[in-house]
Amino acid sequence: MGYKSEHLVSQVREVREALGLSQRALSERTGQTQSHISQIESGKMEPGLSSFIDMARALELELVLVPKKLVPGVTALMRSQATPDMHVHAGQPNDKRFARAERLVKKLKQVYGSSADLDRIEEYLRFLRRVNLSGQEMQLVRGEMDRLERYQVSPQAAPVVRDIAQTLQRLRNSVAHGVPNEPRAAYALDDGDDNA
Repeated sequence: MGYKSEHLVSQVREVREALGLSQRALSERTGQTQSHISQIESGKMEPGLSSFIDMARALELELVLVPKKLVPGVTALMRSQATPDMHVHAGQPNDKRFARAERLVKKLKQVYGSSADLDRIEEYLRFLRRVNLSGQEMQLVRGEMDRLERYQVSPQAAPVVRDIAQTLQRLRNSVAHGVPNEPRAAYALDDGDDNA
């Protein structure tokens, strides 16, 4: 099975399992045999487009073609509109790292109490977990979580926690909106601008 279809099939399998559906139950919904679904999920068979669409729709998922440059915005919009019972997945391969980071934030909130900065960090991690990050972006997240683990939350570490929240916010904005990491000038003086 090709890497691209393997990734899509694993997402469908994750949703099926999260819904508590067996392969047999999915086969009843799609009209495909259970062994056919099993072969697709195990990577022994490349799914045909119509089979894959049937499986996705049986799980209340819809396939949509989106211009590549709009994917981060569409993903952010889907996340913001998602309810807890929805299974929106953008394929983050670093789920274990994010789960560890989210557990750290929850632990710190239990030990030291909630703070606006910890709440923001938790929110940004939830968003970043669901989007495809580059290796450099993922390294930035890991570095910030290592800092948080080193400093923990204490009155003396409040500026560090605030800085971590701001760094993750900039990354989230960059991913979601294509915002450059560097601030832009509010205006520019161009010699050729006759409309001024």
